[in-house]
Amino acid sequence: MDTLWLLYDEADLAVNLGFVDLMRDRGRVRGLNIVPVTTQELTLGMDASGAPVCLRAGVLARPRAVLSRQRDSLISFHFERMGVPVFNGARVCAICNDKRITHQFLSGLPMPETVFLPATASAPPPGTRFPVVLKPACSHGGDRVALVSNEREWHQAAAAILPQPALQQAVADGAGQDLRVYVVHGRIVAAVMRTAAQGVVSNFKRGGSVALHSLTPQERALAQAVIDRFSSAGAPLTLAGVDLMNDRGRPVVNEVEDVVGSRMLYQTSDIDIVSLFLDGLSDIAANAP
Repeated sequence: MDTLWLLYDEADLAVNLGFVDLMRDRGRVRGLNIVPVTTQELTLGMDASGAPVCLRAGVLARPRAVLSRQRDSLISFHFERMGVPVFNGARVCAICNDKRITHQFLSGLPMPETVFLPATASAPPPGTRFPVVLKPACSHGGDRVALVSNEREWHQAAAAILPQPALQQAVADGAGQDLRVYVVHGRIVAAVMRTAAQGVVSNFKRGGSVALHSLTPQERALAQAVIDRFSSAGAPLTLAGVDLMNDRGRPVVNEVEDVVGSRMLYQTSDIDIVSLFLDGLSDIAANAP
């Protein structure tokens, strides 16, 4: 069997064992030996000739491919420099795991009005019109996302984020509800509408309700524009989520999820997204060094 590493940070692996089992089971029937590996097990560096190397538990190691579920683009870039295919690739990781970079990369597409707050921010930017949404620039899963209605609440929300950089965004009409569009190997496969139990955080793990959603032509066109932007930059989305919101009757881009979860889709449909993803990797053994 071909060995692929399913690469996690240690803490994330501990809460995603069900997904790991699913990957291993679906991989086994396809002749793929998918092994969970944590970043903490690895030592990355360069040898005396200047070649990038990886040690696992002190022994030189090289998988056929890396199925990356970690968010450090340096690690992904390192494997790519070794000639190891990484899915999603390092550039996708770098773009998607800093929301500021995501918005810069997708410039020209409709999105909420957004201000990048430096780690030294001490007050709302001039011209702030409340309410606004504050969120860390480099978090995921709805962590420390807050709807703030005045300056006092702004300082409370900012104190939970700073000194990390943050984003301040105008509140969309559809705040508290967003649309996760699932993408597999550059193709839209399904969409799930998430609705917050309260506030603006609609994430499933935080109590949001979910329902399968038929994309409108406008939603599909915007999601496809995001996919095309990544593809044209040489950073294809192999397993990802494009998150949209509704604002004044039109869809707008919220985020792009690199390490996308699958629980919502399995709960709301019979689509086996893991199998679709692995089927697209069937030629790895033939093409990998």
